[in-house]
Amino acid sequence: MDTPVRKRKSFSAQEKLYDLDQLKKGKQQTQLARDLGISESTLRGWKKEEETLCSLPCILEEETGLQRKKVKFANDESLDSALYQWFVQARSEGVPISGPILKAQAEKFDCLINGNESKFKASNGWLDRFKKRHTISQVLVSGEIRSADKEAADSYPTELKKLLEEGCYMADQVYNCDETGLCFKMLPDRTLATRTDSHRQEGFKQRKDRVTLLFCVNKSGSHKVRPLMIGKARSPRCFHHVNMKALPFEYTNSKNAWMNSSIFEDWFHKTFVPAVWAHLRKLNQEEKALLLLDNCPAHPLAENLVSRDSKIKVSYLPKNTTSEIQPLDQGIISVFKQNYRREMIKRMVAENNSSVDTSLASLNLKEVCHLVRKAWDAISARCIERCWIKGLGPAFPSSTHDDGNDDEPEFTRFIEDNVHLAEEALREYEHSHHDTLNWFSADDICPIYEHISDDEIVANVSGKNEAAPPEPETSGANDDDDDGTSTPPPKVSEAVKHLEASLRWLETQDVDSVKILQLRSILDFARSQQSAANKQITLDSFFKK
Repeated sequence: MDTPVRKRKSFSAQEKLYDLDQLKKGKQQTQLARDLGISESTLRGWKKEEETLCSLPCILEEETGLQRKKVKFANDESLDSALYQWFVQARSEGVPISGPILKAQAEKFDCLINGNESKFKASNGWLDRFKKRHTISQVLVSGEIRSADKEAADSYPTELKKLLEEGCYMADQVYNCDETGLCFKMLPDRTLATRTDSHRQEGFKQRKDRVTLLFCVNKSGSHKVRPLMIGKARSPRCFHHVNMKALPFEYTNSKNAWMNSSIFEDWFHKTFVPAVWAHLRKLNQEEKALLLLDNCPAHPLAENLVSRDSKIKVSYLPKNTTSEIQPLDQGIISVFKQNYRREMIKRMVAENNSSVDTSLASLNLKEVCHLVRKAWDAISARCIERCWIKGLGPAFPSSTHDDGNDDEPEFTRFIEDNVHLAEEALREYEHSHHDTLNWFSADDICPIYEHISDDEIVANVSGKNEAAPPEPETSGANDDDDDGTSTPPPKVSEAVKHLEASLRWLETQDVDSVKILQLRSILDFARSQQSAANKQITLDSFFKK
């Protein structure tokens, strides 16, 4: 017999999934039904529709799909999904969209999906239902309405606070990641032309000195996940003979050095999840985490970004709000860019006898990795936490809020001394003081993901997006043309000889004793490798006799 019930308001999909999770954790069905004020038959009905409930974030907008109490699905789900993917991409690129444009695009997709059998006509009624289904309010009527974005940005911290409280997430367990483009050889005299060129994004696409970087930090600033660098070359010459695990960055490649869903999903499961597990184990905290993401088209669906134990997952920020609330966009990435330009200039200044062109020619991806590491390591935990508070402060306990004063060097543009240093190092190039200041953020408009064509969107929703065969390996296609020839590593005996000379020199300098100890440690390692190699040679000679 069903449990007597009291009348209860309707439940959202999110509430139903939460209650079903309680059953999986061992709570008795009878007791749960009594607590919720529903019948056991209703609870059994929820269990039958669980798969449909879980699919809502994939069909509807991530932040609102699970809040629905009633959901009416589209008659043609492929068309609905294709149009919504196109809409999200267009919005992320800042393209104004009106109702007539959306209706025309829907009819185009229907022709691509259904071919000659297409009979669909996009009516005003259909448009209203599409907007309601995906919680698209006035945006379609008057294009990009920034007030709507501001409203979403203002309300999201409250929603996030509830999400964090329900999941019992600590500051160490909440993460944010974001991509940024870096033109690692760009000089100030190139900045102005890049800024004013009407085809500036196409210009960035052709640059050989461009990479995409993925950064990820937690709210407390205690964990900076090993960053990811995406280049064009599959196997740059400068990385030959190099232990890739010893590099400060993960490295991968794509055709245009852009992020794509395959690379991101691989990074999530193979880098992010293991790194979070290791960090939280070290802190003796529960191994669970929430990763906040923007709505970049290169980011996969939320259902594909879940750890195997389901304790590490993602939540998408509201669309067109990242400049207002995403922590990495509140100063962390801009401070990194300033730090990188400073390290680049310091490298040029250190090479006293080299021209700027010669210095840039020797700046390959391996060197960039180490410059980027210095720039990234220089960002303090305090800077990171302040950026979280700046973007999402109301979501976190008031005791963690900073005083809000941005007077420390990390939050200034680029200190005047470094501007003068840059201008002195680059005096052979014609550029103004203003150009030098613009230089620090010149590649902010650098594209970081590939635009998906209409045909590719249709292939995605139709299940026809089979992996393309790998491109054939050729001697030139795999290597970075700017890296020159690959230099073979020295023999261990040569390394020992030069390290001994370096140690003798360092001991005559006024330096911290720790640096001398560090060099001694490296020398000891090289000597042990030399000793092991000599023993191997002796054994080989013995057996030959």
